[in-house]
Amino acid sequence: MKAAVLMEKDRMEIARIPRPEVEEEGVLVSMTQAAVCGTDLKLIRSGHRDLSLPRILGHEGMGEITASRHPAFQKGDRVAIYPGCFCGDCPACRAGHTSRCETIRIYGFNRDGLFRTVIPFSAKEVSSLVRIPEKSDPGVVLAEPVACCLSALGRFRYLEKTTALVVGAGAVGSLFTALLLAEGWKTVLVADRNPRRLSSGLPRGVRTMAAGTGGLRECLERDGWGGKIGFLVPCCPSGLDWPFWEVMRPGGGVSFFSGRGRKTEPLALDADAVHYLGLTLAGSYGCDRKDFVFAASMLARKRLDLSFLDCCRVSLSELEAGLDRLRNGRIRKVIIDRF
Repeated sequence: MKAAVLMEKDRMEIARIPRPEVEEEGVLVSMTQAAVCGTDLKLIRSGHRDLSLPRILGHEGMGEITASRHPAFQKGDRVAIYPGCFCGDCPACRAGHTSRCETIRIYGFNRDGLFRTVIPFSAKEVSSLVRIPEKSDPGVVLAEPVACCLSALGRFRYLEKTTALVVGAGAVGSLFTALLLAEGWKTVLVADRNPRRLSSGLPRGVRTMAAGTGGLRECLERDGWGGKIGFLVPCCPSGLDWPFWEVMRPGGGVSFFSGRGRKTEPLALDADAVHYLGLTLAGSYGCDRKDFVFAASMLARKRLDLSFLDCCRVSLSELEAGLDRLRNGRIRKVIIDRF
């Protein structure tokens, strides 16, 4: 069978690997869809703190169980795949925060990922499988990034749903925007320095602003949004590299949702403004299994419609061509649907 293997930095191969056997109380999942995202590009180009090579990539996907020796799963079950292998026993797991598991292993990072024909899951690993209806919407393949958005938004459930600002209109920015609209936020603004990104691939009802972080405050104040932003989420590395507190409404929330890349300077922040405005700042990294289950359910039943998202579909053998389209910014997502 085939697998996309990152052999070393900037060198990926579509390799032939042995087909796995089903373990006792384990299952085999034949992949039906897997999604490629910007994180995969970064892994190929720059590596990651959790990445060891060689490694089969991929952490977003869904499939069908084709062999089972586990009582909870049957051949033919459709499943979405939570990207973490968690212990279930540590304090974080017992509290439901599986993304903070003390021994977590991530598919496509420090564990072989989803860009392969068939994946074996042991008795311990089947907790990563989430059963979905047989006729689920294919958007379920994006359950992982949607779940990451849900995990971040869950830190701010108390906020009045007035005006939200998403900085960065890439794939995750587009998904977060759709989630905010589905959750009932009255106004959702999306800012990006690239006007082409704002012209397509965003859900209806969003307001756009062609501005990078260097001029974002001035643009917001010019258009009457100064002091009115109730929730801010950065969906790009530079998303908080500006005096964002100057446009926040009292009691607003700021999600530290996106890492800042390889910046060496710490983030500049006016602590007095945060104090007097009563702002809530909260970090979020990855997603908990409970949020993944909810995201998969939303997508399976099309309670969150992602048909607006600009994607291209490729076979596993055509993956490099899909990566080129991502690198060139022509599309937001690549979906592998032939393995």
